[in-house]
Amino acid sequence: MPYLLILLAFLADQLSKRWISANVSTPVEINRFLTLRITYNEGIAFGLFQGIGPIVGWLTILVLGGMLIYLTQLPKHLWLHRYGLGLFIGGGLGNMIDRILLGRVLDFLESSFRPGIFNLADVFIYLGVFLIILGSFIHQEEPVSSSLSEVAPQ
Repeated sequence: MPYLLILLAFLADQLSKRWISANVSTPVEINRFLTLRITYNEGIAFGLFQGIGPIVGWLTILVLGGMLIYLTQLPKHLWLHRYGLGLFIGGGLGNMIDRILLGRVLDFLESSFRPGIFNLADVFIYLGVFLIILGSFIHQEEPVSSSLSEVAPQ
């Protein structure tokens, strides 16, 4: 299931960016909480370090590759971690492709709940982090017993 989440998050992000860029040219107020407004981020999160988009894109390949390897090693009972990683990786792939191919990321969601303008990839990344943190509280690892206490004479 986490691999399906990677694919779905990636596709939702990429398709939404294509639709927005083809259909929205001026800001569109959906309601008082949400506006569609096209901007481009050539830096990293929150518009920091403008102009280093391609560098961040290539570094993201390493980070997402490591996360994918980690995902394959996670036990199935840590399902919240696995789903969180799936969303995180899928969102990260969406923004990474933009950075590598275009040198910038299309952002288009503006909300009164959060400062700045973002996209669906960012939503998936935040949701993934939330699920990973939630999983840390819900999926408590079994305590490791000391091997010395098992072999010590009683």
